[in-house]
Order: sequence, then C-alpha cells, then structure tokens
Amino acid sequence: MDGGPADSHVTVITLGPEGTCHERAVKRYLEFQGVENYGLVLITDFHKGLEILRDTPNGFLVQCSAHPLVHEITEKYWTEIFVVDTFVFPTKHLVLLSRREVESPRSLGIVPATKGYVDLSRWEKVIDVASKPIVAEELLEGRYDSGLTHMEHVEGHAEELRLDLDIGEIDTTWVVYGHQKRFKGEVIGIPSAELFGARSAIAA
Repeated sequence: MDGGPADSHVTVITLGPEGTCHERAVKRYLEFQGVENYGLVLITDFHKGLEILRDTPNGFLVQCSAHPLVHEITEKYWTEIFVVDTFVFPTKHLVLLSRREVESPRSLGIVPATKGYVDLSRWEKVIDVASKPIVAEELLEGRYDSGLTHMEHVEGHAEELRLDLDIGEIDTTWVVYGHQKRFKGEVIGIPSAELFGARSAIAA
C-alpha cells in the first residue's frame, strides 16, 4: 500500500459487522503489506463507506470484486477516489444452511454478491442481506428458512441449523480504493509468467 511508512496510522473501511469475509481479507492484506498501526471501520453500506473515505485523508476502502456495487464505488468520485491496488484472497468457508424444523424452505436470505452459487428458483422469496454474518443472525431468528453464510455458524448451532450445501472457500479478488492515483501508464501487478506456461508449472 503506497502513501507512507508502514508504521503511519491508516484507516481502512470495509464491509461489516465483525466476522465478514471482508474483515478477514483486509486483516491479512494489511499483514501482507506490513501495516501494523491501523484502524478498521466496518460498514454495511459501501456508499456510506465511500463518504467516510472522502473525509479520511489517510484512509482506504476495500471491497470484494464480486460485490454488485463495485462499478458505482469506482465511478462516483472518479476525480478524487481511485483504485490503488487489488489482491487475491479466498472468502471464508461458505455454506447454504436451513433451519432444521423447516422441511421445505420457502425463503432465502442471501448477500447479492453470492447469488451465483445457488439456483434462486428453489425459493419463493429471496431477501437481500448486507453481509453473511447478518444472514446467520437473522436465519437463527427465523426471519427466513435458508441462508447462505459461513460454516462457523452451523458448527456453533448444529441443533438449530442443517447444512444443505457445502461451497467452501472461494478464491476471489479485492479492490482497494484510496486518494492517491497510482496508475501512471504501466501495468501494476505481480509478474506471473508461469501462469501462461506449462500446466506443470501452474500446479507447482
């Protein structure tokens, strides 16, 4: 992450509440970058997160590339907020859960960015939810019959929830936004020539 020594305090804004794939990915990314002195701001609305970023001079916003609002966050303040980095890191262990007392689930709570993992026609009602920890919380409260969330929740509530689909950890990309434009005409990335060579090189 450009913009100062590793021990300077930075603020990183990402999707919450605690326990999201975003929070885990951000913490690992900052560890990778050698950033130790930082504050983490967890939001449930990326537009609000973008406004916080505008008012935070040494701030950054991290968003999964699968999130449906990526283009809006990238474009809204295109003269002052820029994509400054990307990285690859997996989601947490994803699962589809249902409440045990419901034999034929009719409603599904799901984060819009995860709708591609399941056939939505299986449920009569599909409810958009801000993040997967909230899906688990509301599923346990009985707000819907099924929910796509994290494995840790079925492990902690095995008597209440059943596992309908084990998706696992999915490798994905994360977009880092900041105030200082980095692109100056050349590709920014990690040289990975082995990706385009022999299959044996990729497997290694």
